Amino acid sequence: MALNFERLISADSHVMEPPDLWSKALGQRYGDRAPHLMDSYLGQKGQFFFTGRQVLKFGQSDQEAQKLGLQEAGYVPEVRVEFQERAGVAAEVMNATFMLLIMQGRYYGVVRAAARVFNDWLAEFCSYDPKRLAGVAMIPMDDVEWAVEELDRVAKLGHKSAIIHLIPPEGAPPYRDPIYDPFWARAEEIGMPITLHIITGRVPDPLHFHTKEEQEETPAMQIALMYEVMGVLANEFIFGQILDRFPRLKLICSEFEISWIPTFMWRLDQMQEDFGHRLDLPKLEMKASEYMRHRIWHGIIDDPFGAEAIPHIGVEHVMWGSDFPHVRSIGLDAQTRLAAMFESLSADDAKKVTGGTVASVFGI
Repeated sequence: MALNFERLISADSHVMEPPDLWSKALGQRYGDRAPHLMDSYLGQKGQFFFTGRQVLKFGQSDQEAQKLGLQEAGYVPEVRVEFQERAGVAAEVMNATFMLLIMQGRYYGVVRAAARVFNDWLAEFCSYDPKRLAGVAMIPMDDVEWAVEELDRVAKLGHKSAIIHLIPPEGAPPYRDPIYDPFWARAEEIGMPITLHIITGRVPDPLHFHTKEEQEETPAMQIALMYEVMGVLANEFIFGQILDRFPRLKLICSEFEISWIPTFMWRLDQMQEDFGHRLDLPKLEMKASEYMRHRIWHGIIDDPFGAEAIPHIGVEHVMWGSDFPHVRSIGLDAQTRLAAMFESLSADDAKKVTGGTVASVFGI
């Protein structure tokens, strides 16, 4: 294979956890409240998976891997490394699949227990080849003291980042509340990037709607899901002054794409400069849009307008991810796809987006 990029690193790839992982570990303790497989749902026979909130149509999220004959790449590390070698990929940042949806579970104690099970399983998966497999832990945020302890634990396990709830679970304070400051402080102190990933907020995943009433809301829910990060960035991390209080905290937005960001940056500045006195906004240490350029890193998978957006955001804060092995992922054709996607960038800038920045942020 002719390599367009000598060190291609995906900032956003996924494992496919064994669906019986949590029932085996937690079923005796939590029973049916633990995430588990089901053989029927709403009168339909088949394979389903209960997350604690939604019931998944099992198998929907690994279609690309099945098409490539590499479905085992989601849970067998040897097969994953073989895929990387065939695709010309040097390393991948490994995010969850089922655990992303489990984060929306209603039983918070179960979610914390499920996260620990996942974090241990992922550490073992990545230990096969730590230079190629970089794990991202899952840390629920309903109990801040527990979250700080788990952050320390997963750092010792070798994980490179931690995904938190995109929006705190119902009943918890917003992230700007000082109650979370020990968590941000500890992440800053140990240099652990914090990741906000799609699906871990409060909007359900429309891919797993079942009823006619749910499906009628699919367009609105899909749009809300794809842009749910906007509110938390503006309200909590920027105007909520988290990034001012913790100037070395690394924040990553994963799988939201980037072409929306230039307009979002303009809206932030508009609030700050044109409406700030009427909205009673706090005084920030920087221009509002500069937090998007200098304090937050942004993931791109296959955004067709991404190359046009990069100059507005700054090439040093954009990181490509394959999303493999999910439905729209980039697989064995990664080298040629990215050469076309980023052909308008200089060679140096393209290298940063497709590997250099990823390696720096995650310490790969």
